Amino acid sequence: MFKRFVTLFLISTSAQGYGQKALQLTVSNNGDARKSSIISFPYKQSAGKAQLQLVDRVSKAIYPVQVLPGGEAVSIIDIDAGEKKVLSLAKAKKAQATITAIKSQTDYSVMLAGKQVLGFQTGQAPLPDGVAPVYRRGGYVHPVLSPGGLQITDDYPSDHKHHHGVWAAWTKTSFRGNKPDFWNVDDNTGAVLFEGIDHIQSGPVLALLSAKNSYIDKTSIPHTKVLDEDFTVRVFNLTGSDKPYYLFDVELRQECATSDPLKLLHHIYGGIAFRGNGEWNGTGNANFLTSVGKDRETGNATAADWIRVSGNVAGQETGITILSHPENFRAPQPLRIHPKEPYISFAPSQAGEFVIEPGKPYIARYRFIVYDGDADIRFIDRMWRDYSKPLEVKTTMGEDQD
Repeated sequence: MFKRFVTLFLISTSAQGYGQKALQLTVSNNGDARKSSIISFPYKQSAGKAQLQLVDRVSKAIYPVQVLPGGEAVSIIDIDAGEKKVLSLAKAKKAQATITAIKSQTDYSVMLAGKQVLGFQTGQAPLPDGVAPVYRRGGYVHPVLSPGGLQITDDYPSDHKHHHGVWAAWTKTSFRGNKPDFWNVDDNTGAVLFEGIDHIQSGPVLALLSAKNSYIDKTSIPHTKVLDEDFTVRVFNLTGSDKPYYLFDVELRQECATSDPLKLLHHIYGGIAFRGNGEWNGTGNANFLTSVGKDRETGNATAADWIRVSGNVAGQETGITILSHPENFRAPQPLRIHPKEPYISFAPSQAGEFVIEPGKPYIARYRFIVYDGDADIRFIDRMWRDYSKPLEVKTTMGEDQD
């Protein structure tokens, strides 16, 4: 079970009205200065229609708060190196700008300041010409756009029609003696089906989409659901200060749908994956850089905390950096980097077979940072430290609100 971003103490309280005790957060930064650092804390009270904020009574800084399903609240703060902030939860006194998830007939779009950050596909859009129905897929992220409006991802590429923006699947598997392949769907042994959106939320801190996917063994009669997958996307209300960027998180939660386990066999790819813009196709058209300084030629089948994939789109350099959470299974996870195509996968099965057992969900988290221009190692390292070593947050009861 993953620990949350921060170690917290749950205190049932309320931020409603005057004369009540305010929930107080003490945020400690024992490392470098943090800019736009994401924190979370337990908050089981319903926010209703009231918008909430954290108030720094020393600097008077205000940080919007968003309450999520399951009793979690999230905010984004700045804090100096070595600083300790004391923040009080209160009602927001004015309307807050939001990041918005919008539904259409065929998909969802996340909009920030009038621009699309990404889309989420449900499998309802018409298939591209020449793509057979067996390839139809939903429950994944596409397109991903850069702050400059450049498209980062591809979908149903002609060389690998089963590649889809940011998606997840397993390849070599064993279930009840069968060998369903949920990745190479053209062999018709397995499929990943989009079942629907479990939750959608817009707000001042993030837009959230939580989808239900099912992994189907098509070799059994009747077809059998093997895994239930929650594919959750959090897109944060961030545009960057020093550097324009977008940031979103993906969390996979996979649970056995029967009383039988799913064995993941040793293989070079499978898990979370990314397919880049079609202009990056070909040996010399995409750049790869891992956290240990390896490129396309040297990085395949090596482990890394993060990888950046980039290239030119319409003559401009742009790219995406993918961070693999340090608590992921077999972290740092091995990478599959394709020698010719703009595709990568964080593939724990490279390190040997493993099993997803009933009652023991497989959980994996990844952070995606999108920005235009060349790779910026100092920026990526700062973002990695923020993700891998979150700020320490404790909650207490504060003074009466005034």
